[in-house]
Amino acid sequence: MAALPLPLNGAGLRLDQLVAADYPRYRALYVDPRVAGPCGLASGGEDALRTWFDAARSLPPSQGRAYALRHAGQERLAGMLRLTDWERQAGHLTLSYTLCPTLWGRGLMAGCLSPLLPWLFAGGLGEPIHRVQAWVLSGNQRSRRLLASLGFQHEGTLRGMLRLADGRHDICAYGLLAVDLPNSQPLCQSGQPGPAPCWGLHSKEMPA
Repeated sequence: MAALPLPLNGAGLRLDQLVAADYPRYRALYVDPRVAGPCGLASGGEDALRTWFDAARSLPPSQGRAYALRHAGQERLAGMLRLTDWERQAGHLTLSYTLCPTLWGRGLMAGCLSPLLPWLFAGGLGEPIHRVQAWVLSGNQRSRRLLASLGFQHEGTLRGMLRLADGRHDICAYGLLAVDLPNSQPLCQSGQPGPAPCWGLHSKEMPA
């Protein structure tokens, strides 16, 4: 799976292909309890990590995309971005993302998603998208603020949906429709190879 043709700018994030050599950094990322808990991997162990990694690398294009995130010209893995559960007929998919905690609070994920979302809705994956959805732990206020800043609507809370080592947790459902996007022009039209936006940090965006 080729990387998206999105240029790196300054302190931004770059979407890239996930390769076998990324696994040590992938493992280090997801064994961090600040990351593992919200992802539901707190008790999954090595087998779960390897399964997630292999599934991301082998995700069929018809089901979505899974990308490595790399930071500021570096080649090492900084996080993951997944666009999965792609229902082509209904025109919706699920967004999930993870970033190394040392990079939190810099607005990097906001700077990543701000150009990516209009590109998706405009048909960047080959077909226009009608809806993007995301699932977030109710206590993950940082991610909830990020989604709200991007125009996602809180559509409800699934009580006790996720069981972790410290008990059961509620999951908040967020959704973004094409008509919810701010008044901005799409970054590409359907069928074009991809956008060429500023791929970096914007001061008014919420940190992630």
